Amino acid sequence: MSLKIHAFPLSPRGFKVLCFANHIGADYEFVLCDLRKGAQRTPEFTALNLNQRMPVLEEDGWSLWESNAILQYLAANAGLLPKDERARADIARWMFWESAHWDQACAILVFERFVKGAFGLGAADEKEVEKGIAQFHRAGSVLDRHLEGRRYLCNDTLSIADFAVGAALIMSDMAQFPLGDYAQIKRWHAQLTALPAWPKTLAMGSALASAA
Repeated sequence: MSLKIHAFPLSPRGFKVLCFANHIGADYEFVLCDLRKGAQRTPEFTALNLNQRMPVLEEDGWSLWESNAILQYLAANAGLLPKDERARADIARWMFWESAHWDQACAILVFERFVKGAFGLGAADEKEVEKGIAQFHRAGSVLDRHLEGRRYLCNDTLSIADFAVGAALIMSDMAQFPLGDYAQIKRWHAQLTALPAWPKTLAMGSALASAA
């Protein structure tokens, strides 16, 4: 098998790539990059990504990092990117937005409310939590309003943008995302969790957690 995906499925960034690969039935080898053991800092992994971050796609001696770039590559190879320029730009817009705004907001709450406890890094910094909540509401209000009257993010068609943005919500309970007022996000998230690939990928993370 020439295609490998190095990822930590408990992380939203790893989850999004694995979930989309499972969704399209990609023939790949899963290689665990165990963040709990510092696998991302080994010489072998650093040779694949000098940033020492997962996920990484490896294929025939070539490596690709950045989760959203990997999603685009997988979708392009599967013929799932729109041919229309505006439709492709719409997908790209939401993926850039996810990296610049949504991921940043969610990551603060994930780190303070979950990662610190799980990795023994001390108590949550309440000032950082307040900052994360403010950023979450700023981004969440944009996402919720956009989803009004829409089944999916782009042109009412499931796309890699939904996987890119939706993946953070696997941490919504553990990081206590303030989703109470965001009915559209919750409705959209429920649709994503109903995809067969979603629980399949969650199970990869659950198996990892139970083996710890």
